[in-house]
Amino acid sequence: MKVLSVNSLWFVCSITLNALGNSFMIIANLGSAPWASAGENLAYILPLSVGVCIIMLNLFSFVLSYLMKVKFTLGIIIKSIALAFVFGILIDLFLYIQHQVYVPGEIGVRLLYLFIGLNLIAIALSIYFQSGSIHLPADYLLKAFGKLMKNYTLGNIVCTAIPLTISLLIILYRHHVLGLGLGTFLFMIGIGLLIDQYNRWIVISNNSKKEMHSA
Repeated sequence: MKVLSVNSLWFVCSITLNALGNSFMIIANLGSAPWASAGENLAYILPLSVGVCIIMLNLFSFVLSYLMKVKFTLGIIIKSIALAFVFGILIDLFLYIQHQVYVPGEIGVRLLYLFIGLNLIAIALSIYFQSGSIHLPADYLLKAFGKLMKNYTLGNIVCTAIPLTISLLIILYRHHVLGLGLGTFLFMIGIGLLIDQYNRWIVISNNSKKEMHSA
């Protein structure tokens, strides 16, 4: 039970940091992570918050994964959808707090926010993939494309193209760029390198994970 609690705390920490990092990138307004960017654009044309739109996108990812013949147990479906709801709610919470406290206008501060956001997400993902057996629906979709293409690099490109296409279509419709920019580019080319670096600094015991699964 102790091991389960420790890993659960790590996992909760990763989801919280991920949501916080995404909120920093959104507030910076220099381009967000692909799925967050799609959420921002959907929120602009729908009477919904960014977090709720991200929840919707995750549900869409789950449906698409199911159509691609990915097998899920009922437990995984319930836990993953619950995780998506928590993640979306946390993003809305952090965005609300940041809007109440401070929204930077100076480019230097916005770049700092972008840097903080990227690193928080990288730390979160490093912990997330080491400590969790349940993932967000969008991550299952990535795995589905990886298996379909028999190449995870190509699968990642195809999977990422979905939120980017959503953003681009809305941007073309509105004639106003939102959510795509320098931050999106840096996320796509640099997040893997950052995760690799943080994996060297943050190591969660494999023995702990095994004990957690057997508990």
